[in-house]
Amino acid sequence: MTAVTLPGRTAAGRAPGGVLAAAARTGLAAWAIVAVLVAVLTVANPGGFWAAANIANVLTATVVLGLVALGQHLVVLTGGIDLSVGSTATLSALLTAMLIDGYPIRTIPAILAMLLLGAAIGTVHGLIVSRTRIPAFVVTLSTFYLIQGIAFLISTTPAGQVTRALVAVGMRRWGPFPLALAVLAVAVAVVAVLLYRTRFGRHVHAVGGDQAAARSAGVPVRRTLVLAFVIAGTLAAAAGVMLAARATIGSPSAGQGLELSAITVVVVGGASLLGGRASLTGTLGGVALLALVESSFTLLQFPATASDLIRGVVILAAAALFVPRTSDD
Repeated sequence: MTAVTLPGRTAAGRAPGGVLAAAARTGLAAWAIVAVLVAVLTVANPGGFWAAANIANVLTATVVLGLVALGQHLVVLTGGIDLSVGSTATLSALLTAMLIDGYPIRTIPAILAMLLLGAAIGTVHGLIVSRTRIPAFVVTLSTFYLIQGIAFLISTTPAGQVTRALVAVGMRRWGPFPLALAVLAVAVAVVAVLLYRTRFGRHVHAVGGDQAAARSAGVPVRRTLVLAFVIAGTLAAAAGVMLAARATIGSPSAGQGLELSAITVVVVGGASLLGGRASLTGTLGGVALLALVESSFTLLQFPATASDLIRGVVILAAAALFVPRTSDD
């Protein structure tokens, strides 16, 4: 008997797009795009792209975005979204510089205070989302404006000054490797352990997959949501500290746009905004992709006015190719 192959299917019974969907789910798709972009930039300007200073700039750009994206990754896994992470980073950056104000003895207390502030903001988000029927989108959109407004009430101009030690963390590098990358590496390790080696991680996936079913199975849904937002807020505050370290001063607009960039890299990394599915590897690939896109503007001397256009084209192309889609068949 002759085997029949259905139209639009491979001999193995999979849709032609199945390989792409699988790559998206595992996070390999984002890294594939990164590899292609690296190849393009190498051909376009090999000496400039592989220069130690340029590699350091790319890696440095991943730190702040990576910290924020890790927190967004957790929240998206639960089926929520946090639009306030950029404002939280902004407020943290401003207060870090103002509280330290050049005094080394204040550095550690100020950093700890900012991490606690981020955790407090996350706690408020988690409690409201878990105890009411208000969507996380609405809750965090309101606090996005609220926190940004507080930052502008504190100061409308750059203020404060961080210490040389903190600047060294943000700016010093060994060859092409910035010291700040160690901060991101620690955060990635912690989040990876939480997601794949603890009960909390299993609960996060369960809540995002089906909140009602998770609750019926005994999963502490409320506590899981609160913890996810607490971690997101803490990481956003840490990103703000790194912003202050890089700028040496605090700015009331330092973290603007970070929330959209974080959502972008998580989605490009293969996450479902409905929750329950996201790849940590893919999110990190999305961070690397966005950092490469940003660095290419200077490297290839693109006009600044075209930056948003080019960024949008790259992101749309990546999403069209690799973000999992449902079928009408």
